[in-house]
Order: sequence, then structure tokens, then C-alpha cells
Amino acid sequence: MKNKMRIGIFADKGMGKWLVQSFEPLKGMADMVLFIPENNKHDPSAFNLPKHILTHKHETWLSIKYLSRFCKRWLYDNEMLTHVDFYPFSLEEHFNSHKYDLILTKSDRSLYTLSFLKDKFGYKLIYRYPFTLPFTHIFDKRSELARRKSFDKVDHFICISETAKNNLEYEGITPSKIEVVYNSVDLAFFSLGEKDHNLLTKLKISKTDKVIMFVGKLTSWKNPFTLLYALSVLIKKGLSVKLILAGQGAQKSNLQKTAALLNLSDKVLFLNFIENTELSKYYRLADVFVMPSMTTITWEDQFPFAVVEAMASGLPVVVTNSGGMPELLGDTGKIYPQGNYKELARHLHEMLTDDKLRGTMSARSRQRAEEIFDNRKNSLKILEVFKKVLKS
Repeated sequence: MKNKMRIGIFADKGMGKWLVQSFEPLKGMADMVLFIPENNKHDPSAFNLPKHILTHKHETWLSIKYLSRFCKRWLYDNEMLTHVDFYPFSLEEHFNSHKYDLILTKSDRSLYTLSFLKDKFGYKLIYRYPFTLPFTHIFDKRSELARRKSFDKVDHFICISETAKNNLEYEGITPSKIEVVYNSVDLAFFSLGEKDHNLLTKLKISKTDKVIMFVGKLTSWKNPFTLLYALSVLIKKGLSVKLILAGQGAQKSNLQKTAALLNLSDKVLFLNFIENTELSKYYRLADVFVMPSMTTITWEDQFPFAVVEAMASGLPVVVTNSGGMPELLGDTGKIYPQGNYKELARHLHEMLTDDKLRGTMSARSRQRAEEIFDNRKNSLKILEVFKKVLKS
């Protein structure tokens, strides 16, 4: 019987359900291991794949054991006075006793280290590429060094959107080295359903309120302020509306101040980070979802999982024209110019006052999620990329 391909998956300390769900359906078709540092941002216990935990203590012990090599590596690594390496001695030790056919990473530091170890251990290297603005790495020393030292060692790129692929080609990568596979969600977690009356009561949302929802970081570039301004317009038009802002971030206190200035404090619900497995019941409270992101010189909204989760939950979706969001939405939702709260309010008023339109958009959102964002379908596309790269 032919051996299964052995695959390592890296995300530095950002290994989350959003990435892992793209590989979980492949369990049994390939031997996959998640490489997770002890300071990972998310609890790995819910990931249904084998895990290899990387610890600072063991890496420190190995660094002392191989002190001369560590010093040489440190000097090489710190060319631009920024630390890039990702557990190099721990990985070398592991790879000495465990052979991998292919390694995939989505993050700079592990890309840097894995490209350094690649020739010795003979695995193929894939980089999961999300960026929709060209050359953003020049603004960050770590990213610039990692990319300059690593990109010529990458065997293949998996872009998370056509927008990202176009950007990568613009930066000079050969098109034959690029495949597009959309990020995906486990549709079993997100579905249409009735609003949870107990949750409505807990959040003090009445049955007659229309609910607008945002999930994401409360930051300037996500620009949830636009939602507050649009909410004020809707209320002045006589609508009974509540806004849910789910997430944390540097602008939370300013958003609360703005809500107070607009006399909206009782209309805006600030919720903390909600675990992926709990999100579905909050999406079902909403009547429409909005992602109001703005493009900066260093950032565009590449592929916000919340947009796809909302679509999978059957929500009408409104987004700006930032990054890859229009591509994700297709013709299922509404797109408005960044920061234009009057145009956003117009779209929201139309949706919230027209039950038939909202129902049509809801069905189209769910249908698009089933067609192109199903993790079971997209995981098979990733598997085909793996096979293609190994054959080459």
C-alpha cells in the first residue's frame, strides 16, 4: 500500500481554527502535523489533527547545547537587527527523526527558518499567500528580511484569492508557481436558523429591532466608526436598529465615546472576542452583516473570515471595495466606497425595510458559501496542489 504524504503545517503563533479547518477534512488522506508554539494565540485543543508543540525551554536548551552554531545563526539572522528565526534547533531536531514530504506555512518567521532547513531535509515548501497590496513587506524589517531570504526557496504559492494571485504576479512570481484556493469554513458550524430568544433577552434586543453585525478587530483600518455614523442616519429615519460590534482593539474606547456623542450608547452592543464554535448563534441574531474596512499604504482586507462566516449563516453582506472583499462577495451582496457612511446607510435602509430583498440576498449568500467556501471542497483542491508539487 502506498504511503500517505506527510505534511507539516505552520502559522507561527497564529494557528487558529480559521486555518486548521481547511485541512481537517483531509485527515485520513494524508499524514498532517500542526506545528504549534506554546504561546499560540488560540487554544489548540479543539484542532482535530496531530500536533507538535514547540517550547521556549527546549529551544533554549538546544541553543546552549549547540552554542557556536547558535551564535553563527544569530548573526546571520540579525542582518537587519530584527529576530526572525522560528525554533530553528527544535525543528532541525524534529526533522532529523521525522521525514516530511511537504511543508506549508502562512507566516514570515517560519517561512524564513523552513527555507533555511529545506535543502538539508529535502521537503517541498509552500507559502500560503494572502496579500493584495504590492510590496507591503518593505514597511517591516522582519517581513522584508524573511521574504528576501526565503522566496527563491518556495516551490509553490497558494493564494487565498485571485486578487492576491494578481498581486503576487505583479511582484514578479511566475504564474505557473501559483494556485488559488479560497479560504474556507466548516459549513456545519454556520447555518440559517431562528434567533435565540434567550440571547436576545440577555443582550436587551427586542423582537422588533433590526440587527446589524460586525465581527473583527476594533481598529482604525477596520473602521467600524463608519457603522456608527450610518446607524445614526438609520435611527433618524425612524428605524428600530441595534448594532453589534464583536471584537477587541485599540479603538474600542474611541468607538464608545463616539457612540455617546451620537446618543447611540443604548443602540450599540460591544461584545468581546467570541470563540469560533459560539459565533453561529450570534450571526443568527443579525439581519445584515457589514465589513467597513479601509485601505492604507500597508494594509488591505485580504480575506476576512467573518464575511464568509456571515454568508454561510445566510446573512446579507455589505462590504467596502478594500482588497479581495468584492471578489469574495461576487454578486451576492452590496459594495460601497470606503468611509462613505451615507452610501452605507442607503444600502442598509434598503435591506432592513425590504423583507423580500433581504430574503433573496440571504439565500444567495448561503448558496455562494456552499459553492466556493466549503472546507470539504477546498481541502481537496489543496490536496491536489500538494500532489502536483510533489510530482514536480
